[in-house]
Amino acid sequence: MKDRHKAKNGDAEASSDSSEMRVRATTTEALQKALRSFGGGQDSLTGETLTPEVLTQIAHRAGITSTAQISELARMMGMNLGMSDSGGISVPQHIIFALNESECTFPSGSVQSIERITDVSTVPNTLSWVLGIIHLRGSILSVVDLRGFLGLPSQPISPRSRLLVVTNREMTIGLVVDGVTEMRQLELDQKKLSSTSAPGWAAPYAIGTINVDGRAIIMFDPERLLFAERMHRYHA
Repeated sequence: MKDRHKAKNGDAEASSDSSEMRVRATTTEALQKALRSFGGGQDSLTGETLTPEVLTQIAHRAGITSTAQISELARMMGMNLGMSDSGGISVPQHIIFALNESECTFPSGSVQSIERITDVSTVPNTLSWVLGIIHLRGSILSVVDLRGFLGLPSQPISPRSRLLVVTNREMTIGLVVDGVTEMRQLELDQKKLSSTSAPGWAAPYAIGTINVDGRAIIMFDPERLLFAERMHRYHA
């Protein structure tokens, strides 16, 4: 009986491994197809040159939209974005972006995608920081100038500007930022996190700042920002 039980367990494990291999093969095939349509090959996009924006574009071309799948693609392409540190402890990934000469971040799990900003339709009788709406993959998305919302001087949209599609508890809003710089792991060690050093314009929506390689990075809380009362009082 024990031998039969072991055999059944072995068959189940083999079946699981086989299923995982098929999923990986399908994902790899989709990625390669997307790379070809993107105009390059995997060899030409290394972990040193691949940006979060480019990775997101490649994934979307392959029909891959979930953060977990995109993280797997990053690992496959040598971006060194594993989800655990050397001790096996889970370390969340973050999207780091520029805003008002500061570096800020959202957890990558709250960022559905990173987009270039095109074809924004204005909405009448709204505040100046509400840029309008866009149609994004079959959905209508509100677009907010994060600078303006935070009371910072607005600036024209430039080639570096990006739209972060941020979501939390079924609320999704597009936030325009100055640019996206990188995707990386940030360990939220409370001893390293300072809740008092965030600038006044960010403090109501930030959990604090963290020092990374000598850089002070403002860590935004997506829930505080998306569900802020002011965010939903946008009529002029």
